[in-house]
Amino acid sequence: MSSGTGTTMTVGTREHALEACSAFIVCPACRGKLDSAGPSIHCLACAREFSFTEGFPDLIVGQRFEDATTADKMLYEERSNQDTTINFWIPMFRKLWGKSTSRHGVRLLSLGCGVGVDVDLLAAEGFECVGIDCGNRTNFWSRRQHPERLLLANGMNLPFEDGSFDGVFCGCVFPHVGVIGDSFQVTPHYYQDRLRLAKEMSRVLRPGGTILVSSPNRYCVFDLFHGRAEGSYKPRFNPPSSPFLLSCSDYRRLFRDAGMSAAELQPVQKYWGFIRANNSIKGKLAGLAPKAAFWLVSQPGLRFLLSSPVNPWLVVMSHKTEAAR
Repeated sequence: MSSGTGTTMTVGTREHALEACSAFIVCPACRGKLDSAGPSIHCLACAREFSFTEGFPDLIVGQRFEDATTADKMLYEERSNQDTTINFWIPMFRKLWGKSTSRHGVRLLSLGCGVGVDVDLLAAEGFECVGIDCGNRTNFWSRRQHPERLLLANGMNLPFEDGSFDGVFCGCVFPHVGVIGDSFQVTPHYYQDRLRLAKEMSRVLRPGGTILVSSPNRYCVFDLFHGRAEGSYKPRFNPPSSPFLLSCSDYRRLFRDAGMSAAELQPVQKYWGFIRANNSIKGKLAGLAPKAAFWLVSQPGLRFLLSSPVNPWLVVMSHKTEAAR
């Protein structure tokens, strides 16, 4: 495995067949060329050594996301992410980039791809999608049709050349940056960490490219997506003053400081299928209110509610201007 400026590289694993992948891989520490002629990966510029984890390139510089997970949780994550990709991301990307792509088509980065099912689904739609994650999901990556498109990396130190992607998207990533472990407590430098992530996303984006991020709304007092006991439908109380979650204004500040265009909220209907809630009468009843909220704030005449406490979830879009660096 080797790469350099302007060179398309092949990404692969030792266990899986190497296939061409259209990411531009460089050292995440210095952006120098990488070589994997031996049992490890090393940078030809700074001599930093990287390894393989379960056969996948481990290019993490910085912290891993040490979230506790189980096979059952990952199976649910797989089903949930599949639903979101089919019903939300694919229609969104078709709207942005058209229904068809060429051989050298739209290149996407799924940042925090988790179990990686979105990469497979987007590849099947003709998008050149690559996924990165710094958590504990590699033992599920062998289930993927395109494991050669997956690698371990930290979003604050992306192993890609400048301007490699047409689009970068992520789910609930920003709230887990600048926090202590897998908690709701932010560090004193949480904003600097989140800004570094936003700047890295902008750096690997082509001029005119698009960033899409999503996470719970800080202004909503009910956090439906964190801290619930297993099997419980009771939402976590979220003090709107807590900086763990982000609001629309928080994202706008981040992307403005990262040199991007003004961040704009998008409709959220169909982002979540509430798959687990549909398995029981209690779950269906508990899901009525959030489903109604997602539908309500997504109506054309009511989208001013997207930034309000009524909306439990945000999807934010920002564009890289031609002048951005």
